[in-house]
Amino acid sequence: MTREQLVTAVAGYLRGLFGSAVELRDVRLERRVAGSTWVVTAVIAASSGDITVADLEVDEQGILTPALSTDDLVDAVRRWTLESSRAGDTRPSAVLATVDLFRESLLGEPRKVEAEIASASDDELRAHTKGLLARGDEQSLRDARDLMPRLLVDPELRAETLLTMAELERRLGERKLALGYLEAAAREFADRFDLDMLERCAAACLELVGKQAYPETSVHGLLERSLARLRPLPTLWDAPSLAAVTVEQRTWLDAAAVRRTLAPGEILVREGDPSRSVYIIRSGVLAVVLETPGGAPRRVRCCFPGGLLGESSVLSTEDPRCTATLRAERLSEVWVIDAGVLGAIMSHNEAVRDRIAATKQIHRIDSFFSMHETMGQLDVQVRDEMLGCIKRILTFDEDTVVVPAGEVPAVACLVARGELALHSGWDLSATPAATIGPDTFFGVRDALHQIPSGLTAVATKDSTVALFDAGRLRALGERSPDHVVAVLERLG
Repeated sequence: MTREQLVTAVAGYLRGLFGSAVELRDVRLERRVAGSTWVVTAVIAASSGDITVADLEVDEQGILTPALSTDDLVDAVRRWTLESSRAGDTRPSAVLATVDLFRESLLGEPRKVEAEIASASDDELRAHTKGLLARGDEQSLRDARDLMPRLLVDPELRAETLLTMAELERRLGERKLALGYLEAAAREFADRFDLDMLERCAAACLELVGKQAYPETSVHGLLERSLARLRPLPTLWDAPSLAAVTVEQRTWLDAAAVRRTLAPGEILVREGDPSRSVYIIRSGVLAVVLETPGGAPRRVRCCFPGGLLGESSVLSTEDPRCTATLRAERLSEVWVIDAGVLGAIMSHNEAVRDRIAATKQIHRIDSFFSMHETMGQLDVQVRDEMLGCIKRILTFDEDTVVVPAGEVPAVACLVARGELALHSGWDLSATPAATIGPDTFFGVRDALHQIPSGLTAVATKDSTVALFDAGRLRALGERSPDHVVAVLERLG
């Protein structure tokens, strides 16, 4: 469903219920574990300002929730009346709160920004900081150090800012802090597969630590892994998703697969367009770009030779649509396979169908991770390792215990559909102490630290749950920096 189709359908639904009293605001696409969901805010357009009634959700099947009634309008006005009495409350801006977080976590101590700079725009702040760096005296460098964390809130320029901060700390003689910033910048550049800037980080790291220590640094490892990913796929059959294709079926695909070359920056498909083909990357790099809740595009990962994309074309039964924009980041080549041909093979080859369905589910979870308030703070490499901890994704035919009380969890859970019922101890006949719904984690902290669960988690009938292996999660935590473990501990 396109944005225009959605707006027309939901506006018609509201008009039929409430006439012109309720209008639409803030149409956005959100990534859920179970797939993409449109969210539309319904408001009462009052002369004193919009009064929010509810956020309406429309899933991939076109099902709208919740159903509204006049009681919802009355409740919305009551809430608005109560909240308006608190209009004098003041809260710190989200931007400054984020800046303080970066100052405290990266610089080791909270720092205050002068009043005349606090209200400056990003462009003004960047120009001011550049001037301080150009002066080069110690006081100017320290003033720049105080200001630069504010620029980290811009995701498009965060990597470049971190690289500049590394150079600043090197000039101030803080080698350890400089190396930390270099490693953080390198992870950002590796996430978006900017090899030129990653090599620049590597050169700065080599100069900072010397030739003997450089091979042991994470910057060196990131560069090596990035270069290794560029090896072209020898044949179509080396793609993991097609490994189960039979000899006879290979003949069909050989005749149907067309090789297409993409120039750097060329768009292969756009999010929301009809999905008609499956793509296997032969060489180069393709970026996955998602529309954010605010409508702006955001690159969330890069895909490399062997990757399969466009699986919606063979897994969606009605009007399949591209769930992301795919853009070539460098000269690239893909095999284009008609959805009808691959769909026919899948109907005769259950193993191929299962592999492609699993790929689709992993892509959904990856999109969810990239937009998740907590998981989105982690770089792509850690998110990939988290995906690698998934043991299986199950849909339950009946209520099933997945985490028993009194035992160290063997798995942690992420609910895709349905819910987990949480019971105190083993009394499953009693009313659950709580329930958790889609897009929610359970048991990650207990699995990481081998803490016996105080609750029995029961996956209810027809629920779909991703189960993360506790042993793999612990291994991920043991080899990860403290800030990664802190993020994982907050899940759920």
